[in-house]
Amino acid sequence: MKSIYALLFLGFSILSLNLQAQTKKCASMEIYQKRIVQDPSLQEKRDTEEIETQNWINSHPNTLLTRNIITIPVVVHVVYNTDEENISDEQIESQIITLNEDFRLLNADSLPDIHPFWQFTADSQIEFCLASKDPNGNSTNGITRTQTNITEFTGDDDQIKFTSEGGIDNWNPTKYLNIWVCNLGSGLLGYATFPSDLANFPDFDGVVIRHTAFGYVGTATAPNDYGRTGTHEVGHWLNLHHIWGDAECGNDLVSDTEPAFENNYQCPDFPYNANSSCGTGDAGEMYMNYMDYVDDACMVMFTAGQATRMRAALNGPRAGLLTSTACQSVGLDENFTSNSFEIYPNPSNDKFTIDTHFDNKQAVSISLYNLLGEKICDLGKVKAYPFEINVRDLPTGSYFMNFTSAENSVTKKVFISK
Repeated sequence: MKSIYALLFLGFSILSLNLQAQTKKCASMEIYQKRIVQDPSLQEKRDTEEIETQNWINSHPNTLLTRNIITIPVVVHVVYNTDEENISDEQIESQIITLNEDFRLLNADSLPDIHPFWQFTADSQIEFCLASKDPNGNSTNGITRTQTNITEFTGDDDQIKFTSEGGIDNWNPTKYLNIWVCNLGSGLLGYATFPSDLANFPDFDGVVIRHTAFGYVGTATAPNDYGRTGTHEVGHWLNLHHIWGDAECGNDLVSDTEPAFENNYQCPDFPYNANSSCGTGDAGEMYMNYMDYVDDACMVMFTAGQATRMRAALNGPRAGLLTSTACQSVGLDENFTSNSFEIYPNPSNDKFTIDTHFDNKQAVSISLYNLLGEKICDLGKVKAYPFEINVRDLPTGSYFMNFTSAENSVTKKVFISK
């Protein structure tokens, strides 16, 4: 009898773990529906913006061939009740690294070129930096920290987005991507606002992520410890939908993602749901897409259609980000920055070559910094160009190269990918 009880307990335990693993991870659509109840005009606005999105996509079929990199300034708002929730700068930096790798198709776990879905993968040419300038023009590391007496936040009330309610107000959402990190309850890993929310609900704009699903070090916990919750939610923030369209065999408004019956969890075997009633082909559903619910280790791709849709958002409702200077150092001469120096190849896994349009007789001090503003190396004063910088011993990530002359100081962004 004892062994029967043990087996029953084991069976219930497995069932419980399975149900736990398959709880709703993202509440973006549910919160959007709540916004519609608050303001019914939001749906009409979203329908209009969708027409504009499709028109932009149809008018820019070669947008991914332009090699026009868009950099989005990020401010991370850490809202904590316990010391554990007050995550480290290193954990924040790890999330920025993941975003840059995933959105630029630089992730080491991307699909092999023999995979049937490899042909659909794409570099969105979107990058992210921790802001170096706050809304008042002051220097910042792009991180705010707020202690709260709230032990657990939910998506129902959005308290985390308001200083008066125990959270912190967002920074200008037309110039920054606001990300709040906290102890998020109700089994949620995160949620985000869509671009169509921006005009009607600007104070709510941004992304919220549970601290245990943020980045890949510190409190990040398996199976959500690759930083892919951030990738997923920022995808929503840039107007992507879940691949199943939030309905059985629904429409995610992207032409090159396979139809899906519903959300997928854990790591399905490939091919999954091949030749299904939803209309999948021999390769089945694209469960490895960032906009599904699988474990972080199984999320590895955006498609070209998704990349183009995100760039449409950045040329539509989120166009204010294109003129944001929040990634520029305080006091920086921006024209000088864009025209002074050339760095190639960028990204690189080995070395950067630096060239200049200045008089080569002018001495320029060159230094390399990480995203936290820490100096990684000082190359001293350089007069002769072009020259090379060896970076093979530095880890994957985004860095800033600073050039300082007697009269100017400029910064350019570089990326190292192993």
